[in-house]
Amino acid sequence: PPTANAGPAFHHVIARAFKDIIPRFKSLKGFSVLRKAGWDTHGLPVEIQIEKKIGAKTKSEIESFGVAKFNRLCQESVWEFKQLWDKFTERIGYWVDMKNPYVTYDTDYMESVWWILRKIWDKGLMEKDYKVVPYCARCGTPLSSHEVAMGYQDIEETSVYLKFRAINPEGLPFDFAQDKQENRQVYFLAWTTTPWTLPGNVALAVNPEIDYVFVETENKEVFVLAKNRLSILSGNNKILKEVKGLDLVGLKYEPLFDYLQKQAPKNIENAFQVYPAAFATDTDGTGIVHTAVMYGIEDFELGKQFNLPFFHTVDLQGRFIEAVLPWRGIWVKDADPMVGEELKKQGKLLKEEKITHTYPFCWRCDTPLLYYAHDSWFIRMTKVRDSLVANNEKIHWEPDHLKQGRFGEWLREVKDWALSRDRYWGTPLPIWVCEKDSSHMFVVGALKDFETNALAKNRYFLMRHGEADSNAREYHGDYAYDLKTPGHLTEPGKKQVEAAGQKLAKEKIELIISSDLVRTKETVEILKKHLVQAEVVFDERLREIAAGVLSGKSRREFDEFYSGDDWFAKKPESGESFLDVSSRSFNVFKELEAKYSGKNILIVSHNGVLWPMLAKASGQDIFAADVKDFGLAETKEFVSKNLPFNEKGEVDLHRPYVDEIYLKCEKCQSRMSRVKEVIDVWFDSGAMPLAQFHFPFEQKKPDEDAHQLDYQALIKKNYPYPADYISEAIDQTRGWFYTLLAISTLLELGPSYLNVVSVGHVVDAKGEKMSKSKGNIVDPWQMIEKYGADSLRWYFYTVNSPGEYKKFAEKDLAVAFQDLTTVLNVLRFFEFYVASDAAGAPQLKSANLEPNSLLDKWILARLGQVASNVDEFLSQEKIFEASRLIKEFIDDLSRWYLRRSRKRFQKPESPESLAKDSQFFAGLLMEFSKVLAPFTPFLAETVWQSVNSRLEQKLEPSVHMSSWPEIKPAANSQSLIEEMQKTREYAEIGLKLRALKSLGVKNCLYAFYVVSDKDLSLENKAVLADELNVEKIEILKSLPPEEDIFIDPETAKFALDLRVDEALTQKSHFRGIIRLVQDLRKESGLTPQDKIKLFLELPEAFGFLKNKEQELAKETGSSSVQFLKSEVEFEKQIEIEGNKIWAGIKK
Repeated sequence: PPTANAGPAFHHVIARAFKDIIPRFKSLKGFSVLRKAGWDTHGLPVEIQIEKKIGAKTKSEIESFGVAKFNRLCQESVWEFKQLWDKFTERIGYWVDMKNPYVTYDTDYMESVWWILRKIWDKGLMEKDYKVVPYCARCGTPLSSHEVAMGYQDIEETSVYLKFRAINPEGLPFDFAQDKQENRQVYFLAWTTTPWTLPGNVALAVNPEIDYVFVETENKEVFVLAKNRLSILSGNNKILKEVKGLDLVGLKYEPLFDYLQKQAPKNIENAFQVYPAAFATDTDGTGIVHTAVMYGIEDFELGKQFNLPFFHTVDLQGRFIEAVLPWRGIWVKDADPMVGEELKKQGKLLKEEKITHTYPFCWRCDTPLLYYAHDSWFIRMTKVRDSLVANNEKIHWEPDHLKQGRFGEWLREVKDWALSRDRYWGTPLPIWVCEKDSSHMFVVGALKDFETNALAKNRYFLMRHGEADSNAREYHGDYAYDLKTPGHLTEPGKKQVEAAGQKLAKEKIELIISSDLVRTKETVEILKKHLVQAEVVFDERLREIAAGVLSGKSRREFDEFYSGDDWFAKKPESGESFLDVSSRSFNVFKELEAKYSGKNILIVSHNGVLWPMLAKASGQDIFAADVKDFGLAETKEFVSKNLPFNEKGEVDLHRPYVDEIYLKCEKCQSRMSRVKEVIDVWFDSGAMPLAQFHFPFEQKKPDEDAHQLDYQALIKKNYPYPADYISEAIDQTRGWFYTLLAISTLLELGPSYLNVVSVGHVVDAKGEKMSKSKGNIVDPWQMIEKYGADSLRWYFYTVNSPGEYKKFAEKDLAVAFQDLTTVLNVLRFFEFYVASDAAGAPQLKSANLEPNSLLDKWILARLGQVASNVDEFLSQEKIFEASRLIKEFIDDLSRWYLRRSRKRFQKPESPESLAKDSQFFAGLLMEFSKVLAPFTPFLAETVWQSVNSRLEQKLEPSVHMSSWPEIKPAANSQSLIEEMQKTREYAEIGLKLRALKSLGVKNCLYAFYVVSDKDLSLENKAVLADELNVEKIEILKSLPPEEDIFIDPETAKFALDLRVDEALTQKSHFRGIIRLVQDLRKESGLTPQDKIKLFLELPEAFGFLKNKEQELAKETGSSSVQFLKSEVEFEKQIEIEGNKIWAGIKK
């Protein structure tokens, strides 16, 4: 799901196109399709944008700015581009419910996320650990392995080969002294691509099984390295000794720097010696691994194994600490060359080497990541690895290689999920730790847990004052009016308060906090007689609403003003709204909650103050609350629910509000406070199958414990789980695809989806990633405006298989556009010849699929074949294959069916035949529009609406509300298709032979011969003869011996009979005249329905036409034909075989 803090880009078109197509198809197939839109709203993408906005560069600057203000800006920003997203979604035809989306920052959604985390905790799969994690120093937080996988880049860096001097030569595996070269120095050679880790070096690691050598160089230094890595040395070198790595274990060396020694961390005595490690190899480097336990995953494990010192030389901002004097405060990646230069000065650098390697960068801010030892909370995905792999086996992947390839490999090598983030705008990690004993922990999995696990809760008694003058005389007495005309309690009012006081006496009220108006003060004065131990505080925030110009006005005027749907927000001149009152009064409640615990507190105020306070304090929406008005001197009791509220009085689970909630440790009764981390935003995304429905809270019975449910049965009862379909870009094999499967596996729900279409990225025509810096970004709006949304969709479906990269070139989009234009041209033909009458009434009774000709039978068979095969392909998510079938059918429909059927509509034999042909054509188009609907929803709807408007018997109001075509094949459907295909192949060859002889189709020829054992039907022969403009088609065993035939030079199986007699000549001339008149009609702007008067001046060779007057009139749409030159509106003269022909027309 997107985040609306930025507008949609070109890659969102392909994402939404593939998300949309299968649900549309399944709707047509009669399935129920849930179309709930969703918004991701948390995480670093949002935070980084707001950091830039407020100019914050560090976390301390965010905290100085204020976490509440920062998070509020984050929340507002995620809707900045919502309208643009809504417009974009509608424009590209993505059918999804944008009015009722799930939003990951909603309290209901977050409560469900917490419930899931509680379940994972209960299964023993979540725990805190101190280990090396991928860490972004700029963002100040660890990242998960799947986030790291999304940010790798190929970069060039300088690697260094280092000389660590051995300091206990007596421990070496042979005696140097016997060679009388006691000053000869021995160095262990190590290699690293991260020089910044060298001040933190604590050990060298060797593989016990690998062969190592002592090598004497030309300058008499002795180097120790793996035998297989001798190639890194230059010059003439002498091998002095060959040993196993195990022989080197225990040897000590002089550290490169003394910064760590001066800090004297625990276990420093175990540092600076050689240790065995299987991760040391002789495939690169030197075979000896420099080990900085705080900055390498394997290094850290080695440190734990041998009790090496754990001490950071780098702080959380990725800068060297003060103790690393030369580079203190410097960003470590900037310090890399400085470290190398210093080692060079000290003679400890053997050589430097440029390398290109893959390095992880922060997926959101593009900062190089550090591997850094850090406290983090982990989900132990390694414990469910086998289940992940097993669940993946139940998923159908498109492309299928991802199942065992990119995704399957990821699962087989899965790492524990680093869940926690040291950030602000995210779902808080719901873990509370006892302040007395940190081993006591509690995970909140429901809002109710705040109440049931609260420290001593405050009891509140909310009381309205007794009857006062303002009530008796029905005017509004606010503070301003009270100053001028004090509103005292009436005698009945005093009695009401007295009675209330007697009842409250037994409640042991310890604190009274009251409005400071006269009537509330007098109320408190009476109550104090019964509540003598209670402390009294007057607070102006509990005053009656300040009504401004309505102050002192009648109750009727007051009520009339504060009415209507927006009554709560209305504000009179110089006055307040009830929203204002609700906010100020609720702040009193929040302060009481923060200050007191286990107190009995009486709040004395006014009706318009008390009921919103009670609604909010109960965690209800004030507009939907079931809290009723307070009667005079009425008291209502409630116990605080220990909920986190924001400044608006809304229950808000975000920081800093949730950080103010404390719980009671059930083990030792001490106070528990929340850990400060938030969770990985990808957990929010992966939780959506359940969290979007506020599971299980909306589904369970009110009295059921959310933590004791048979949630698997509840899911099965309420939801079609798992999802049938999901589609996203290929990078989501490390993102959403993974987190969805991870969470469903952790909950033992099996896979969360069954079918995946993973879409390749859109790149430019050269195959390069699109970016602003390269200037190759494509504006989706420009392409949509120029070619239409359907063209973009069609391009992505037809250009290649979904999983392949899409090398976008506008010329390819133009080809897709042409496909759809072809469909529109077919529709325009239908509209032109099957139009409504002059009054706009439909001309056709109905649409049907009753064929009237061979071509009708063939195209119907083809449509049935295509609909069936597209159904089969889409049911397997084979979108590319399905689209190619449609592309072929468009060609069949336009270039063959319509072209060969055109005459039936232009020159129908009768109105009855036109009606029958039109009804079939209408049915054909409507059924085809259903096939198009999932791919090109706008084009399909255009076809449907156009045809449906011409029918007396209307079909469904939209193609998207219809059903997938179910065209039962005729007994001979397959033979119809095969024979027509053969006919078209023959036609193509015949036209090629005409072209070879430079014989245009205008001239009628005698015959076309085909050598074949299989004959064509008479109807197919007629179609072929008409296409080739020949008198007859003959299927023969061998070609005839006539001299006037032209034989296909390639196959010798086809021939044109070139003989021409007078009848054929006249036939050609007749067609020439028809074309002449058609050109005239077109040039004059006439429609085919317009009748004309035709005038012809002909030479003697064309005199035969005078006997074809009726045929000429029919073919040219003429009401009369006269063979003379006359005054006309339009005229034209041409030559046919040297004969001058004049034609003129007028309406």
